[in-house]
Amino acid sequence: MHKLNLLAGMTLAGMVLIGLTATADKTSANFTATSTNPGNTFASATLTMSNDKPNANDLVNVTNLVPGDTANRTVVITNTGNAGFTYTASISAVANTALWTDATNGLQVTVKRGATVLYTGALKNMALSASGTIAASATDTLTYDFSFPSTGTNAMQNLTQDFTITYTATQLAGSAK
Repeated sequence: MHKLNLLAGMTLAGMVLIGLTATADKTSANFTATSTNPGNTFASATLTMSNDKPNANDLVNVTNLVPGDTANRTVVITNTGNAGFTYTASISAVANTALWTDATNGLQVTVKRGATVLYTGALKNMALSASGTIAASATDTLTYDFSFPSTGTNAMQNLTQDFTITYTATQLAGSAK
């Protein structure tokens, strides 16, 4: 009987191993599937601008200025990037002569966009608020009317005033794409 129990135990153990192997084979078989979104890209915009008077003395280079003289000049701002922007303009000077510092008798300017006056007053205080939208490849023209008032004094003789106008573009707000 002992041999019968041993044989029955071994048979039972063999059947358990066969059952585990059969179960393991059945549970490891899985179906799978995949899907992709290939070739996706993001490309950022380019914000660049230029003007048609980028070099020293391109905008104004007047000598022998006397009280009562005027100079009319234009600048064309071009959006050379691929995103729309607005821009502002500010002015600065390295040397400060009486032509610059005297807000009444020194150099004056009126800046216009078409018939719209954007600024009028002392050259040293000129600042232009944000323009309208300038689309990619579009242009905007500003007209500068510079003047040396007839009230200029003898103390303003033989002076030279250099200045720089800086245009600063700002991208338009982002949007849902």
